[in-house]
Amino acid sequence: MTMADPYTPEKSKALFGNSHMSTVMLEIASLGGDETFSPKQIIEGTGLLGSVVHPLIHRLTDAGQIEYLGRGPDGKAKIYRARRTHIWDAMKKYADGVDDDLAELAG
Repeated sequence: MTMADPYTPEKSKALFGNSHMSTVMLEIASLGGDETFSPKQIIEGTGLLGSVVHPLIHRLTDAGQIEYLGRGPDGKAKIYRARRTHIWDAMKKYADGVDDDLAELAG
């Protein structure tokens, strides 16, 4: 999470029922539309523990927001893709706004 990110753990918990869901969702949204990802990528991108990320990915899958595509070429990594829903459009716009805020702070 960044200093400019108003999705504090408390707000994330109030909105999504989990303190880290907004962080995971913002990371997935930042990947782009049809790009696939693995849980490891989300773990590395967010700095969260796997024990936090994996259950959230399962919740997003159960909610129909991401889809499981199978195993990667190595046969180990699970591969997912965000479904085309309005939530990802909103999260992408939000993530872009946070990036703009950070650029202004650094500028």
